Amino acid sequence: MSRVKLTVIRMAAVAVVVIPGIACAGTVLLNNGDRISGRITQLTPKRVVVNTSYAGGIVIKLSKVATLKSRRPVKLMTGKNKVSEVTLTPAPGNVGWLTAPVAAKAKPIPADLPPLPLSVPKAKPISWFGPDWENELDVGGTNTTGNSNSTSFNGAIRLHYKHRPDDLRIALDGGYGILNGVQSQGFFHTDVLWKRRLNEFKPPWAKKLYWFAQNANLYDAIQGISLRSNSEVGLGYYLWDNKRSEFDFRAGPGFTYERLFHGQTYSYINGSAALHFMYRIDSHLRFTQTAGYISSLQNAYNYQLDATSAIHLALPQIARGFGLRVSLTDLYDNTAGTQGLKRNSTLLIAALTFQF
Repeated sequence: MSRVKLTVIRMAAVAVVVIPGIACAGTVLLNNGDRISGRITQLTPKRVVVNTSYAGGIVIKLSKVATLKSRRPVKLMTGKNKVSEVTLTPAPGNVGWLTAPVAAKAKPIPADLPPLPLSVPKAKPISWFGPDWENELDVGGTNTTGNSNSTSFNGAIRLHYKHRPDDLRIALDGGYGILNGVQSQGFFHTDVLWKRRLNEFKPPWAKKLYWFAQNANLYDAIQGISLRSNSEVGLGYYLWDNKRSEFDFRAGPGFTYERLFHGQTYSYINGSAALHFMYRIDSHLRFTQTAGYISSLQNAYNYQLDATSAIHLALPQIARGFGLRVSLTDLYDNTAGTQGLKRNSTLLIAALTFQF
């Protein structure tokens, strides 16, 4: 083997060892939540250049960047002939970044020593069920005496398993209330929703499709519903899905069975449509919105609408996994009028939450 070939092989071996170290020298956080790891080599008023081990040099528009972090000097170009070396650190709230000049006599960080982290991330509550689970227990209640005597209690358990391509949500919630000796609230509700992405399809748009299956059951003492069971299957689509926000909708056929307190029963084939939206305002505040529509395919007069808006505030300063959840649910049952009941009802709940 010639000396030239031997030299090329050695250089390639050194590159394999050195490139991983370069790749972790900096981080670019995009506005959509994606992260790009690599060595940030150049920063201009309009772009940032990142050298990665998997795609080589990448040029990114600054308008797409949320924040930057570098552990090695970066060439900052502020004018035609103005070039300086700086380090980059994220600004508070990961909105923008801060620059610090590098001293002229500063020694480079040895390649064989890992750089010190700029900050230590806060510990995230870990589910008892495993890293792919996010579970929550909600408890809320009120009691009044005096001109009116009332007692109410609401509770919920929410289990969420998310490991692509699967997404499983299980919710159990209920409430009980008495106002001046008369029952004013009494319901129990279960909801199981399973989604599976169609990752086997190669077009990017097709990977946003998913199968779903859902079953929801309701007992409501005020409306006289002994059991209302809705089961649906069908297709859904993610308009977007990242760490900060997600939005998807789904639709499909199903079957409804309903039994009232006086013994009358109904069953019919239905059509359903629903949407789900989530937005993380910051690391402690999250907003969710869900809405659903179910209608009999045999009688369009028989339909139900429901929508729930909720804000969840994490309070780790009080206790790990502790928080507060405020939700507003609006239910519309078009057939309730035939039973002498109001078609529309709302439910406002404020509850303490605990992640487990």
